Amino acid sequence: MSSETAERRYADFYRYQASSPTLRQIYVDVYGDDYPDELQPFGFVTRTDLSRIATLVGPLDGGLLVDVGCGRGGPGTSVALTCGARLLGLDVVPAAVEGAPALAASLGLPTAEFRTGSFTGTGVPSGAADAVMSIDALWMVWNKPAALTEIHRILRPGGRFVFTTWEPSYLDHARLLAKAGFEVSVREETPDWLDRQGAVYARVLAATETLERELGPGAEVIFAEARDTPAVLGGTPRLLIAAHKP
Repeated sequence: MSSETAERRYADFYRYQASSPTLRQIYVDVYGDDYPDELQPFGFVTRTDLSRIATLVGPLDGGLLVDVGCGRGGPGTSVALTCGARLLGLDVVPAAVEGAPALAASLGLPTAEFRTGSFTGTGVPSGAADAVMSIDALWMVWNKPAALTEIHRILRPGGRFVFTTWEPSYLDHARLLAKAGFEVSVREETPDWLDRQGAVYARVLAATETLERELGPGAEVIFAEARDTPAVLGGTPRLLIAAHKP
């Protein structure tokens, strides 16, 4: 998916996300205490995921953590606080990052920076990032080799790239990472992802009328996902992958 397509599809959603208590409650009901509600995430990230990502990123002692596809910035802020990092959040959707500084400040990271940027055009100087993270965003990028080349470019030697995504049978992220110059250390399915994701989609479709009122034109993107995705989930695992630049 191009950055222009992603911006068009998700702009309305991010404008109205905070106005939908129903969508928030769906995730709270499905994930329980594992749902990081205070971070205002969009998607399937959990406290378990964030703890694992922070462990794999490791202590950064003031180093730069870049969160690509950061959304409203909450998950990246959480990892940056745990790792002691400076945070730069990038998203192709301007409406996503508009409120991110205020959210980061409310979570205890007033120095976080957020701006528009993409996997293939981060605008970050070469070797400037001590670590890069991304949650449930890489799957939308059509040119994954170019995206991984860009992440490799902005990382310092020894820097880590930790991300979650879905991997269909025709795609091998480990092979793509190796071609981009990375060494892969972790490739694992995230806990309970399939049942939880399916439950969220079922509840979204059951609450169509309410979500339409709360999200307005932003509702269609989640309705389309809830309708179309369940048929392919069984063969498309949600993975957490960690790699480093030698």
